[in-house]
Amino acid sequence: MPPSLAAFGIAAYIPRMTMHDAIAVPLDYARIEQGVSAALVQEFIGRGLISREDVYRAVPERTFKRRLAEKGNLKTEEADAIARTMRVNELARWAFGDDEDATLFLDSPNPQLGGRVPRQMAATDAGAREVEAVLHRFVAGDYS
Repeated sequence: MPPSLAAFGIAAYIPRMTMHDAIAVPLDYARIEQGVSAALVQEFIGRGLISREDVYRAVPERTFKRRLAEKGNLKTEEADAIARTMRVNELARWAFGDDEDATLFLDSPNPQLGGRVPRQMAATDAGAREVEAVLHRFVAGDYS
């Protein structure tokens, strides 16, 4: 046990999990660069990792269905947008500790985001970063 904790009588040292440790998104840079199949994204939908609506924000519905039928891959930009959305969704789930509360946060206008809806903002990198910043502040206890 680190000496600093022993002085406080803490019996065990348990390292704190950070948000980055907690957020495991199955699409990293290497995977996106290799190519992400529409079938894999369909599997993510089935596992509840992303909604159809989120996918259709990144890839038009007809295009996605055609790629599924043709067993094709998404474009790099589309796969990146899906990975970004999954990351924001997972961060919200972790921050709130509950799917229902995370969904409410993601789908509701947020005053800290100028009244914009976090899920819609996650469609761009800049928007996703703003949503992530709000979630980081929330977890740190800053509710202003």
